[in-house]
Parts: sequence; structure tokens; C-alpha cells
Amino acid sequence: MPLRPKVTLSRSAFVVVSIAVSLAVGCFAGEPLRLSEKPSEYIGLLFSMLAAAIFAVVSIIGDPSMLLPGNRRLAWESAVSIQTDIQRLNVVFFFQLLTLFLLVVTELVEFMKYERFYWTFNFLGGLSSFSFIMSLSLPFELGKLQRERLKRLAFNLIHIQPRRRSS
Repeated sequence: MPLRPKVTLSRSAFVVVSIAVSLAVGCFAGEPLRLSEKPSEYIGLLFSMLAAAIFAVVSIIGDPSMLLPGNRRLAWESAVSIQTDIQRLNVVFFFQLLTLFLLVVTELVEFMKYERFYWTFNFLGGLSSFSFIMSLSLPFELGKLQRERLKRLAFNLIHIQPRRRSS
């Protein structure tokens, strides 16, 4: 059964606005990024921390001990839900790693003075802004994951475990 994340109007609008803002940043931020080293340092530091945080969260959420206790059906539904959520986090993680890779490429372009590849700085500006904007949803995603898990755990404790004790 393929995992399909829920596509909602608000998520779609968020992605469209993120792309529009990133295109605007990409058009105008290339030259300032190339001329100053500080933004590149901050981009590297920020995305290294964000990627490490997502990696840790995905590791914790994906741990089998995070599955809800109860019957097999409940555990299966919990696993499918967790996998869908991890899939979304993996997409953000991929964009963050891609940003870090492009940062290295742009540093090499600047060091080697490859003027015909200076467009990579515009691409870096757009991609880093897109990755950062997409990362802004992470605290809300993680909070939602925790609320859903606690809700399912409470349901399990209230409805399923008392039936087992009475049998």
C-alpha cells in the first residue's frame, strides 16, 4: 500500500507561496550572496542544525517503541500514520541537505572564479529560502504528531485495555 500524504488546500497554498517567495529571493539575492561570506556561513550553520534536528526527530518517531500498545490492527494503523509523517519530514530533510550541497558548490565556484557559474548563487538564494520556509512548519508538524499519538494512547488506555482486563 503506497503512502500518500494528505494534500490539503492550506498545505498547497503554503507550498505555492513558498515557491513564489523563493523565486523572488533567488532573482535578487545572488549577487549579495556572492559578494559577502557571512550569509553563506549563516546558511551553513542554520541548515546543519535544522538537518540534524530533523534527523533526530525522524529517528525518534520511526523507532518501533513509538508504536502504540494494543492489538495488531492499532499498531498497524499507527505504523502507517507514522510512516506518512516521516515521509513529509524526509522531503524537508532532502531540501536542507541539497541546500548544504549547493552551498559547497557555490563556495567552489567563488574560489575558482568561474564567472559563468555565478548563477548558482541565485539558485542558492532561492533554494535556501524555500528550504527555510518549508522548515517553518516543522514545530507545528511535530506538535501535531505528538498530540495525535497522545490522543491514540489515551483512547487505547480508556477503551481497549479495560476490555482486556475484564476478559
